[in-house]
Amino acid sequence: MNFTAFMKIYVIEFNQDDPTKNTARKMIRMKLAEPTKRPQGIVLNPLAERIISIDDKTSFEKEGLTVLDSSWNKSDESFFRKFLKNGRRLPFLVAGNPINYAKPFKLSSIEATAAALYILGNIVEANKLMSVFKWGKTFLDLNRELLDSYVNKKEEEIRQIENNIINSIKDG
Repeated sequence: MNFTAFMKIYVIEFNQDDPTKNTARKMIRMKLAEPTKRPQGIVLNPLAERIISIDDKTSFEKEGLTVLDSSWNKSDESFFRKFLKNGRRLPFLVAGNPINYAKPFKLSSIEATAAALYILGNIVEANKLMSVFKWGKTFLDLNRELLDSYVNKKEEEIRQIENNIINSIKDG
């Protein structure tokens, strides 16, 4: 399965995670992504103000998507602030990976990539990407309703959906 021929997915590696559990490294090994030293296209960044949306589809198709492969435990806000140019964050989603299972916003690199693809309307590719991990289907199943509500939506629509979700959790 080689996505890089038609989907430009890049990874900037910071070698902060256990290499045996690192999902970005597996994406590179399997030729689902290419390593890079500098951001290209849309940069998935949890501190970005803007949310990835259908508004980004043309940019993604032309320039690609860069994933910052860094540890949640070892990177502080100043680290992510260096990568705000063309940065997009994901809307509310929960992790399906065994390390951060069901934690909001704590996605692995492959989960973040698949979520971005899904939101941009590349649902088949997102499913294929997650199929390389035994827990990949878990991530998609946990978030199916959310992902389906975000897919092909404009940024403001996604922001409103996310606000409604967060408010309903608070009011819970």
